[in-house]
Amino acid sequence: MKHCLCGDPVSNTVLLTDKIRFNQRAKILRCNNCSLVYLDQSSIKFPDKFYEKEYHQTYLTHVEPDALDPKKYFTKMLKVTKIWSDKFKKQLNGDEVVLDVGCSTGHFIKNIESSVKKVFGYELSEKEANFCKNELKLDVDVTPIHKRFKENTFDFITMIFVLEHIADPINFLKHLKKFLKPNGKFIILVPNVNDALLNFYNIPIFKEFYYCMEHLFYYNPQTIKNLFAKAGLHGIIEIVQEYPITNHINWGLKQKPSDVQKSRENVPDISLVNSKFQKEWENLWKDFSHIYKKFLVKNSFSDRIWCEVSINK
Repeated sequence: MKHCLCGDPVSNTVLLTDKIRFNQRAKILRCNNCSLVYLDQSSIKFPDKFYEKEYHQTYLTHVEPDALDPKKYFTKMLKVTKIWSDKFKKQLNGDEVVLDVGCSTGHFIKNIESSVKKVFGYELSEKEANFCKNELKLDVDVTPIHKRFKENTFDFITMIFVLEHIADPINFLKHLKKFLKPNGKFIILVPNVNDALLNFYNIPIFKEFYYCMEHLFYYNPQTIKNLFAKAGLHGIIEIVQEYPITNHINWGLKQKPSDVQKSRENVPDISLVNSKFQKEWENLWKDFSHIYKKFLVKNSFSDRIWCEVSINK
């Protein structure tokens, strides 16, 4: 990449770090003009067919070994994504046709399929697409969207932790919006670079973990709003804190990530002497976490950005 999404050259940037996850080297830059944080794609060599063959099969397994097994990963992610599928389902009346782009093992689709008229999935990973089709009997395929669907087909196109992986997000969104109905919407969830673990706490090892080769752009509410404007989109941009206080405490103490499911549990990973206090102990930490999340969001820190955007008219 020779330019930021705003058009300014790489020369007009600040180098944030050249150390990324798993001891790899790549340049993470922040644009002086628009403040977008992004990976200089010319500073690292991506394996051929990375998402088709390698991403979940080899890369994620450093921190999530169950990603090797689509069935195990599906079972975990079905629970993990419930917070987002429940949020999405509040907008549904049962008549919608939905496309989930980058659907992985179909966990988000499975969570919403009973709430819509029809849901389709698009996934680059052949292994995961085959799991969706053969094991879950979902309508998921690796066939390019324009070869599979007519324009103006979908009420919603969802992308749950997908847009940050896209090398050319402006043209990607411009292409996808052709497949929305005139009043259709994108539902987009991305990590927020204003994450408290990166900006509130001083945990240097988290910085090296946070920046990784598969995330090409690191959006905040303003930079993703700028992206949408360039793609001819507008709508609601909301910051949400997903991870509980216990995950942040664990990062501070253990200096390493937890399992994808364990990291979202409200209770510290500590055994109690007397189990009779277990329920009260769990409720106590839920209360802590609720207050903590409100504090972070109030101060513009959060780990997620939830977007509901439509085509400009």
